[in-house]
Amino acid sequence: MPRAGPSLVDADDGVNYPVQQVQRERLPINKIRLEFLYALEANNVVVLVGSTGCGKSTQLPQFLYEAGYSHPDAADRCGMIGVTQPRRVAAVSMAQRVAHELHTPLGREVAYQVRYDASTVRPGTRVKFMTDGVLLREISHDLLLPRYSAILIDEAHERGVNTDLLLGLLSRVVQLRRA
Repeated sequence: MPRAGPSLVDADDGVNYPVQQVQRERLPINKIRLEFLYALEANNVVVLVGSTGCGKSTQLPQFLYEAGYSHPDAADRCGMIGVTQPRRVAAVSMAQRVAHELHTPLGREVAYQVRYDASTVRPGTRVKFMTDGVLLREISHDLLLPRYSAILIDEAHERGVNTDLLLGLLSRVVQLRRA
């Protein structure tokens, strides 16, 4: 028997949504979506702390994407949204999850790059998941990172050497880009 498309549920307002969308909206991070976007608009750096499973890793890149970051027509936001992960497995799985939630094939608007594998990154990529080491290499070639409109450092509390270097270098990038 062929499998049906995504099932629908009735939301509180009577509109039918795919189950996946309802699950996204129920994540704790959704309660601060607008607050996060306003904070980012007002500040160059935002530090966000949330419990495990609240949706930070998958939803924050989508908040930025949906707010127009990385859109080719956005004058000051046309660069990619970069998301770093300390491990390659996390970078790949987060990219797969976000691509699925955005209903786009991996390798189009959502991609990943890990050492020795940049096969999914294309010119039209808008959200790029990568390991800390990949972004460090990019900074070594171009300190200002003009290809990015926003960079999210996920799992910064793990305090690896690469993450510490990234945080230090990105603090300098912010100052230079403001100048």
